[in-house]
Amino acid sequence: MKAYDTKNIRNVVLLGHGGAGKTTIVEALAYISGIISRPGKVTDENTISDFDKEEQKRKFSLSTSVVPIEFHGEKNDIKINLLDTPGSFDFVGEVEEAISVADAAVIVVNCKSGIEPGTRKAWELCEQYKLPRIVFVTNMDDDDASFRDITIKLNTEFGRSISPLQIPIRED
Repeated sequence: MKAYDTKNIRNVVLLGHGGAGKTTIVEALAYISGIISRPGKVTDENTISDFDKEEQKRKFSLSTSVVPIEFHGEKNDIKINLLDTPGSFDFVGEVEEAISVADAAVIVVNCKSGIEPGTRKAWELCEQYKLPRIVFVTNMDDDDASFRDITIKLNTEFGRSISPLQIPIRED
């Protein structure tokens, strides 16, 4: 990876309840950007952000991991440091440290589980630190997933600042 000026570096923190899919999203972004040649799985204990033996054994993040990826824009290249945070409240200090250096946040919500305590805490921390954020909903491919239902729940919980955007990845 090449050297970047600070004006071309962004820190994006991934927040949410444990098991929402933060590490899986980081893995997918690392794969798409070419950092890794094959995406790992938390269940297979081979993701790049959960590299510690204890994290692999427990199958969840214990500390914040930094995964740098490159975005090739029209005018210049940007380095994006993805900050994969733990979802457990036992490690909220790790989350607050990551938020303190972040330029933006991605709040990850599992469609099957809905809005959980970790989701609310993530939103509160983003409000406290005045971080711009998006909500990324995972598990939309589940048979019982409802884009409408999760959107209504998010609007009810967080207000009309939730503006839905859906990007279909396959037909039918």
